[in-house]
Amino acid sequence: MKTNYIIIFSAFLSAILFVGCDKHDTLDDNVIVGQMAPHVYWEIGSSTVNAGSNVPFKVQYYTTGETPINHLEVWYSIKEDEIKTVTSPWMTTFKYTVTSSVSAERRASQQISTYPHDQSYWNKLLRAYSFEASFPTSTTLSSISWVKPSSFNATDSAKMIRYFGNTYMQHFKDSLFTLMKVKDFQNMYQGLNLVDNFKIYIDSIENKNTGGYDYVFPKDAQGNRPIPKVLVDIYKKIPFADLIFDKTSNNYGVEFTRSYTLRPKMKVVDEKSIEGVTSINPDVSLN
Repeated sequence: MKTNYIIIFSAFLSAILFVGCDKHDTLDDNVIVGQMAPHVYWEIGSSTVNAGSNVPFKVQYYTTGETPINHLEVWYSIKEDEIKTVTSPWMTTFKYTVTSSVSAERRASQQISTYPHDQSYWNKLLRAYSFEASFPTSTTLSSISWVKPSSFNATDSAKMIRYFGNTYMQHFKDSLFTLMKVKDFQNMYQGLNLVDNFKIYIDSIENKNTGGYDYVFPKDAQGNRPIPKVLVDIYKKIPFADLIFDKTSNNYGVEFTRSYTLRPKMKVVDEKSIEGVTSINPDVSLN
């Protein structure tokens, strides 16, 4: 582990003046000077690269201290972003979409590559050392995009479990059921050709506010209007894929994306392990 030194400048000035005397004390200047860190600036050649590709850069650096520069280092941390969305298109009384978005640091900053210092890098015009190089990225950081697939077979079901978890599909199905109204059941069951005549399971009552009629489930012996058991039993047998199938666009309402962003920085290290670090460090997105 390298030690970061804090550079401290302090000046203490004292003067004592004696009024009416010919003798004046001189000023005492006490200056404590710490180790001077190298100066460094860089430009990254691309803000987006494919995972596994190198990221090009140009760097300029110099030192005003007496300690020679030893080498340069590239460090970066990795940020991971995930977005998950699942939609059931069958609802008519409301829109049912479940979305989650998570952004977190997947890996703390680590040293990625090292570059030896060479006197031949000196540029008289820039009055600094300068060279061009690149640093690597990992193929394991490739972005993932699984958006509205046109099929939902066993492979897609396995993806659903891998990206969303083992219990997600059942939880989505159970949650949707508790929110559905008569028109939602009707639209879904007729759209999936699960019943021949949905009207036999419902009643209509006059709506005095609109002058029309509202569809409701029949009352039971206690005066409640529960969902008929036959409709409940049908729902239990509906595959998750059918719940999210969009008949209009002929795809399935599931979206999963995962992407990675690098947060790099350049360090210039002298022979005494004093580090100068870039202050401007653009992010790099990976495809």
